[in-house]
Formats: sequence, C-alpha cells, structure tokens
Amino acid sequence: MLNYIRDTIMAPSTRSSGNSAKTNNSSSKQRATKEDGSSSSKEIQPAPMRGYKITDNERSRKYGIGANSLEVLLTKANNKFPRQDLHIYLASDGFEVSDDEYLNSLPAQTLFIVAGPDAVITTDADFEFEKMRQQSPLLKVADIFYDFIEQHPEKFRRMISDYEHQKQRLVLDNSKAHLSLKDEHVEWFEGGEERFHSKEEAMAVRAQTRVRGYYYKAKEELTRNPLYRKNPKARQVINSVLEQFHYLLIGCDYFSMMFNRKCEQKHDFLQQQRQQTGDEEPDAGSLPSKRLRQLIKEYTKQHSILDDWSVSLCTDLGDFYCQGAYSDNGNSCSLQHTINPYASRENLILFQVWNLDHQIELSRTILPAMVANVEELVTKPQLKCSFHNKRVVDISVLEYFLEIFSLKNLKLVHVVCHEKVQRSNRSNGRLLCPDCHEYRIVQELMDLQGANKTTS
Repeated sequence: MLNYIRDTIMAPSTRSSGNSAKTNNSSSKQRATKEDGSSSSKEIQPAPMRGYKITDNERSRKYGIGANSLEVLLTKANNKFPRQDLHIYLASDGFEVSDDEYLNSLPAQTLFIVAGPDAVITTDADFEFEKMRQQSPLLKVADIFYDFIEQHPEKFRRMISDYEHQKQRLVLDNSKAHLSLKDEHVEWFEGGEERFHSKEEAMAVRAQTRVRGYYYKAKEELTRNPLYRKNPKARQVINSVLEQFHYLLIGCDYFSMMFNRKCEQKHDFLQQQRQQTGDEEPDAGSLPSKRLRQLIKEYTKQHSILDDWSVSLCTDLGDFYCQGAYSDNGNSCSLQHTINPYASRENLILFQVWNLDHQIELSRTILPAMVANVEELVTKPQLKCSFHNKRVVDISVLEYFLEIFSLKNLKLVHVVCHEKVQRSNRSNGRLLCPDCHEYRIVQELMDLQGANKTTS
C-alpha cells in the first residue's frame, strides 16, 4: 500500500515566395499559379495524418481522430466537445499543446484532454487514483497520508528516505549495470525504451525530453504574457529570444549528456564522490549530430560558450547522487540519496521522481525578469548599458539560457529534497549593448545560422 501511495503522490509533475517571372502564355494550367505571375515555388508537403485520442477532463467520452496540424486537431476536437475557447492538453501531465512543432514531437495515439484556457487538468494518474479511491474504502487511507504530509512534511521525508534505504539494502542488484546494449539486458528496455539500441541512448533522450519541457514551458508562459500579446516590438524581441534559445539547444544537443554515463566531461561535484568510491576517469563518448548541429557545436566549442555546463551528472557506471535540497546551500545531500537507473528497469522508473531543480525559479523569477527586461528595452530605448554606457539593444539571451536549461542553475535532486518554497535569489539577466561580449557571441552564432540557410 505504501509503495502504491508513494508512487502515485510522487509522480513527477511536469507540471506546448519565390522570385517573380514574366509569363508569355495564359493557359488553363496556370490557374494553379499565383495571380501576380510569380513562378510557382516548391510545394510544401503537408505533415502526414496521425491518429490521436481525445477526451474531456471528466473522461466522459473518448474519440479517435486523425490530424496533421494543431488547427485540424482543434477543429475536430471542437466538433466532439463544443466549447467557445477550446485548448488541448496532454492527459499524461496536463501540459498544453500550443504549436505544431510540439504536436509533431508527440507519438501517434497520444491522449489529449480538451478543456478551457483556465481549466485545472486532471492527469491520467490523478484520475485513476481518484476513481480507485472512491471505489475502494481501503484506498481512502490516502486522505490520511495527504493530511500527514501537510502537517509533518519533515517527518514524512525521513520516513520515505528510510523506507527506500531499507529497500535498497534488500534488493540492490547492480550486476547488470555495466551492460549497455539492448540484446545484453533485454528487460531494461521493455515498456518504453524498445526503440533504443543502448541504455546510454535512452538516457540521453530522457535528458533531452526534460530540457525540451523547459523550452516549451518558457515559450508558453512568454507568449501568453500580456506584453507579448499587446506590444508588437516586445513580441518581436521575445520571438527572437526563443529562436536563439532553439539554436543554442541544437548546439548542445539539448544537454543530452547530463544523463549519459559515456560523456567524457563530468560535473565538478562528482569529484568528491570519485574520491569516496575510487571511480576511474571515463572513456570518451560521442553524440551523433547533423551538419547544422555540428556547425553550431564547433562554434560554441571554439568560444567555450557551454563547455562548463555540457557535463554528465553520473559516474562511469551510471550512479547518480542527489545534490541536496535548496536549503542545504551546496552539492551535498544530507540524506545521501543515490540511484543507478542503468542497473535495472525498476531503478529507471524510480529515476523519474528525481527532479532537475531550478535554484533560481523558472516561473517565479527567471521568466518575469525576462519580461521586465524586454519591456524596458522596447519602452525605454535610450537606456544605457551598465558596463559600457552605450545604448542597450538586447537582453542577455545567453545568461537566461543558462539559467533555464543548464546545470549552472539546475541541481539533480531526489523528490524528497525538492523544496517547493519561495526563494530569494534573483536572475542575473540584464540589458546588453553591442560592446557586450555576450551579445557579440550570440549574434555571431545567429549569423552562422543565416549563412547555413543560404548555402543549404
């Protein structure tokens, strides 16, 4: 019972023209071309139709529908669940799907919830747990647990920690942790990782998924802000920032190396663990990349933009160590939480309750600071840079990028050490002038993108 309650209440919330040409003939075939006489450009092939499932927040009905864009999905969903202002959310975690890019990243048969813009989404886990709790009097004991957690949070944390330590002593088995390939450890890949060839590949994708989640969360909150909706100049700046975020993420492969044990570079805090356990230095690892990604990586490496934070959080064997609660003010966990998701399927599942904790909070601090800087930039164009006394032209994109996506501001913590409290630290983002080194670096990177588009 405790195991079920723990897994349920600790499920990670996550909580998205061509050139003109003269024409000499006017045949009927030209009706398909543009009326201004421009030559027909290459037709953009529509995305393929994919099957999805939709339901409402109460799960009263479910429908299977086909769609190849968010617009089509919204239209068909509105036919099934008519609403004046309908939005689409993931049933798994309640995240809103807000653009085609995110929609196309989701697998077919994904279940969506249709609801209003301000609805409190009941995720699948919440819905199933509530249904079972109502049907079985025994499960109403969960109410007691909730009350206990609210009244005695520290005691609950110690209780869960002690339980997990006892469980580790009883069933700890790292005999297969060193295995990497699918045919060597088949059961590790069952239930979601079947498409991967190695554990390292699967863990790299898990890291990318978490970082992508931060991108879409930032995008959603920034584009919903009244400043973005009402001020065209602010909208242009924010769209530019999001584009630069996107290219920087491509350059670092969405920080896939964070969970990849074969990454050569390790986080500094692991040095202490190596001294305690006697681990050896890792073998060099590599990540596959496309031409565009390689160009960006070469540039970022040349200027050492992301080197300090493009590191792995685990040892060569795959051991992860909790970096401690925010109040611990360091990289040491007083409860000594540790886990090796490479060892077993069970550990891989338990690793989901380990969170990347923003020390400077994303929604409460970083994004509001970004919006405030954008507002100053567009409404006070004569402001001067605090370092060079020259007129500001942009916000510190790179600093905000590191605070949102990188280990400069992220700590890996066990859910018990994830303190969701108001924090006093502030974002280091600011306004930049053309002489600021950070501004020049990011602008050169964007120029590289433009040159690549021209030659491709």
